[in-house]
Amino acid sequence: MPEPRDITVLIVDDDPVVTAALHAQVNRVLGFRVVGIAHTGHAALAAAGRFAPRLILLDLHLPDMPGLEVAHRLRRPEQPPADIIVVSSRKESATVRAAIQRGALYYLVKPTRAGTLEQTLLRYAATAEQLDGGGRFAEQQEIDRLFRSLHLDQGTRPKSISPATEQKILDALAEVEEDASAHELAGMVGVSRATARRYLEHLADRGLVEGRPKYGETGRPQHRYRVR
Repeated sequence: MPEPRDITVLIVDDDPVVTAALHAQVNRVLGFRVVGIAHTGHAALAAAGRFAPRLILLDLHLPDMPGLEVAHRLRRPEQPPADIIVVSSRKESATVRAAIQRGALYYLVKPTRAGTLEQTLLRYAATAEQLDGGGRFAEQQEIDRLFRSLHLDQGTRPKSISPATEQKILDALAEVEEDASAHELAGMVGVSRATARRYLEHLADRGLVEGRPKYGETGRPQHRYRVR
C-alpha cells in the first residue's frame, strides 16, 4: 500500500533493461514509488502530464527526440511541475551544462550503481522536505546547507563515513557563529572527539570545511573548523 507522502517517480529511458533496473532500485528506497515508465520523449511528456510525478529520472538518448528537448518541454506551463535528475552515459561538459540550464537538479552517469542512486534519492528527499515546509529561510547559511546536502559528492566518501553523521557535523558547524573545535562539535552531535575529528578532516579534504590552528598562551595549538 503506497504511502500518501511517497515521492512519485517517472523513469524515462529507451532501454527496457535499464528501466527495469531503475524501477527495482527506486522502489527499494523508502519513501519513493515509481508511477510510470516511458521509452520515448513523446511518451515521457504524456506520462508526465498523466501521472504528475514529483521526480523524473531522464535519459538523454531517446529515439524520437533528444532528452534535453524533453527537459525543455517539461518546463512548459501546460506540464505539471517536476524535478529532473538526468541519468545518462554522456559525459561532455557542454551536455552537463545544457542539462543544468534546462532545470536538471543532478546528473548521474551510467552505469549507475544502486548505492549511488539510493544516496542521491535520499538527499533529494531531504531537500524536498525542507522546501515543502513552507515559510522563509532565515539566513543564507540555511540555503547553503540545502544545496550542499543535495550535491554532496557520494563517490569520495569512505565506507567508514556515514552520510547521516556527516550531515549532522556540517549542520552543527554551520550553527556556530565563528568556528568550533572537534571537542565542541563532538558534544553538539553526540559522538566521540576522535570521531568528530575524523569527520572534520574528511570534510576539510573535500573542501567543505576549513581547519586552522588557534594558538593559545601555552601548549599546542588547537585546531578550529568552520564551514567554507
